[in-house]
Order: sequence, then structure tokens, then C-alpha cells
Amino acid sequence: MDEQRMWWEELFQIHEFATYADVATSLTNNEVDFLETVLNLTPEMRILDLACGNGRHLLGLARRGYHIDGVELATPLVAQLSAQITAEQLPARVIAGDMRQLDDLGMYDVILIMNSSLGFFSDHEHQQLLNDLADHLVPQGRLVLQCINPYQISSYMQHYRRGWHQVGPGYVLRESHFNPITGTIETAYRYIEPNGGEAVHPGERIRLYTFPEWQQYLQRAGLRVQAVFGDAMLPIVAFDEASQWQILMAMK
Repeated sequence: MDEQRMWWEELFQIHEFATYADVATSLTNNEVDFLETVLNLTPEMRILDLACGNGRHLLGLARRGYHIDGVELATPLVAQLSAQITAEQLPARVIAGDMRQLDDLGMYDVILIMNSSLGFFSDHEHQQLLNDLADHLVPQGRLVLQCINPYQISSYMQHYRRGWHQVGPGYVLRESHFNPITGTIETAYRYIEPNGGEAVHPGERIRLYTFPEWQQYLQRAGLRVQAVFGDAMLPIVAFDEASQWQILMAMK
């Protein structure tokens, strides 16, 4: 990951969450409650949080006594999260690395890929990644995959297409559109500083897949879909025609 992208990861994953700490804490608690319930988590389980970012879910689960590893590519996030784990003496660790290179990891009872953290690669790479994840799951281990539902992309884009919000002393400006030819959300960001300075994001593309497509990918990896939910919250939200999210739970 180049220096420019590192800067943006730190802005979004550290400074943005600090700016909106109350909202982030509430969202995280709801999502951790959901994971704890639908996965029937127990303290002896080993959990992997893939592309863990600033560690919202990792920290939330570790604070409840679960043993969890995180994998994250952005080194500023790894450094901050490692320091937080040490300061709180949590049963967790964070590993710096690419989610497509998992050879050195062990076996897990649960693997999490939350908040559209999968979708940045080619179709082939997505399939290979799911194949690799299946190899790191114990028998009857489970994968939870949260991603945007493309059937509701118009509804989702009403709130996401364009806008601005404060982060630290400056403002992030966002312009997004969905390309139906490639099946991707393409987003450009700018950060405007109080002194008039500006930083431009190198661009972001997220490939969206329908539920039947994800089901095929998971089946080819040797994983069977057990359930799909319409949001990561309690009480359970059914996956239906109005769902902006799809949260798949698959078992090895």
C-alpha cells in the first residue's frame, strides 16, 4: 500500500472514527451483539477478523473475552491497534499483511469479513481468497461476510452518492457512482483543510455481488450458506427486497 493510501486509511479509520466516536461505539456494540448471538460464540473459539481496519469488531469481541486475531494491511492502523491491545491486555493480536496472503495463519472457528471489506480485487482473486479462508476454518467452522446488496443499489446510493462531512479540522468530500457494466461502486474523495490545502484520494472501486453469486463462490470454496441476514443488528433483520446489506453466514 503506497504512502498516499496509507494517509487516507489513517484519516478514515482513525481520525474519522474519533470525530464520530459516539456513533461508532453504538454501531460497534450493536454489531458485536449480533455476531455473538448468531455465531453462538464461546470463549474457547478462535476468531479471525480479516481486513480489521481500526479494530472495531476485534476490540469489541476481545473486551468480551474472546480470543481474536486481526489482519490489516495499513501499517498506521496496525500500530495503533497493537498499542490498544497491549494497553488493555486483551486476548487479541493484529498481524500486518495482505488478506490474500494467509499462509502463516493457523486454524479458526470463525472468520469475519465485515463492512464491505471484500470486493476490491478481481473475480478470480475473490474466489481464491474464499478458497484459502476455507482452508483456515476448522470442520464446521463458519465465515461471516457482510457486503452491500446490489439489488438495492439505488436506495443505498441515495445516501452515499455525494456529500461532505467533517473529519478532524477539515472536511471530506465524496463523489460516488455505480457502474452497472462492471458491477462496481466507484468513489473519489477529496480532503479540504482549513488553510485551503487539499488532498486527493487515488480512487476506490468495490465490486458488488448478488446473493446467488456469493453462494456460488462459497460453494466452490467448500462452504455451505447457512443463513443470510438483512443487517448486522438485533433483533434479527430478514434479508428481503428492501435490504441494503446482505450478511452471509457459511459453514465448512
